[in-house]
Amino acid sequence: MNYPPQGPVDPAFDYPGYHGSGPNRPTRLWIALAVAVVIIVALSAVVISQLKDDKSEVPPTAATQPSVSQSVPTQVVPQPVPTQQQPSGVESQTMTCEGYTASVDASSQPGWHATINRLGLAYAAPPDWTVAPCGVRTGWAKPCPQGQCVVRELGAVASVPNPSCEKQNLAVAGVTQSKNPDIRAALNEESKTVPVIYTQGGNVPKVEFSPLREFNIGPHPAVQMVATVTGIAADACNGPSALHSMVITTVPKVEGSVVFIISLREGVNMSPKPDVINEMVKTLRSPS
Repeated sequence: MNYPPQGPVDPAFDYPGYHGSGPNRPTRLWIALAVAVVIIVALSAVVISQLKDDKSEVPPTAATQPSVSQSVPTQVVPQPVPTQQQPSGVESQTMTCEGYTASVDASSQPGWHATINRLGLAYAAPPDWTVAPCGVRTGWAKPCPQGQCVVRELGAVASVPNPSCEKQNLAVAGVTQSKNPDIRAALNEESKTVPVIYTQGGNVPKVEFSPLREFNIGPHPAVQMVATVTGIAADACNGPSALHSMVITTVPKVEGSVVFIISLREGVNMSPKPDVINEMVKTLRSPS
């Protein structure tokens, strides 16, 4: 390597008292610079290491703890059972769930609860019913080789608890879906689930269906049948009869058909009131 010839010493580096023997001044200058760089690098390494050590010793706070999302499990049981519900008597005039919002007219439906789920078909439940939160499901199942097989699963759940047995419901309503876009054919398929739902201990009940009713929910055609079920195996919680209403319609942007079900069980000391079926069906609303 060729170096430039030594010239005058820069006054900035001509430190007093540092003119002893040894390498010449430029050489000492390079050595001093190298030493300074090494010291700076060493100090930098210490600072970074210290920061890492300090960070690792900081105890985790609530913000750094992993969040836990609580999902509501599907509850499918041979009898409708209470799910997570709002306290009795609390009015919910508006409900938003999975992109849809339902509301009731407080003047014409005082105390009624708005109910809706991802299928977009809204309805209102009477004041003495309780509405489950968005995402809660309930329904019926039957024994099968796999254990329990779902017969019908409902969302947008509203129910009335059974005073004789707190783990069961006297009434339950909800919305589900059929793959069949033909509402009459879907109603025929739905009717076949009724004997299965109310079969207990191998005792198949008697089922009689009302005449088919045709009406509209907004601009969308709908059909309804009500099944009168008798001869159910009674127990300490329930009597031997029930009413089972099925309404089938279509909802924009929802494949197949949408089904609205109301199940009213006879209690040990009380009978279902059929009028509530008509009152609830009148509240059905579909997005335009």
